[in-house]
Amino acid sequence: MTMDPCIAYNGEGTEYREFSCVYPQLDPFYFSFEKKYDPVPVLLWMQANNWVPVAAVSIYAILCWRGKVWMKDHDRWHWRYILTAWNFGLSLFSFVGMMRTAPNLLHNLVTMSLEDNMCADPRETFGSGSTGLWVQLFILSKFPELFDTFFIVIHKKPL
Repeated sequence: MTMDPCIAYNGEGTEYREFSCVYPQLDPFYFSFEKKYDPVPVLLWMQANNWVPVAAVSIYAILCWRGKVWMKDHDRWHWRYILTAWNFGLSLFSFVGMMRTAPNLLHNLVTMSLEDNMCADPRETFGSGSTGLWVQLFILSKFPELFDTFFIVIHKKPL
């Protein structure tokens, strides 16, 4: 019996087909760490630490409020170049993430029924391997994106 090199298993034992293997012409553009990415350890950590987003948003709200109060008595900061670099980094990350997830999305839309696209186990269809890595990074990127408000506050722009 021949093993299919495109079939892999995540940490929960869920079988999935690595997307970069489905279209061999794309394979050279994917790193091995992406292809073998197992989202389960991070997923388990997020499930065990579900207080982290609540704490992050609470701290965010307090810092927004206190930052505006503190900035009333201070001159605006001139961090335009840092803001430009920050926004460029976020845009680059978003572009790479889109380039890594959109092909799998289009493949699923063309090869699967609407019901399967909506109801099939995401660990099998897009949540593991290379696409799973970028989906998980997108989800986790919401934390650093909270820093955007820091730039609004230090430049004394309305929230």
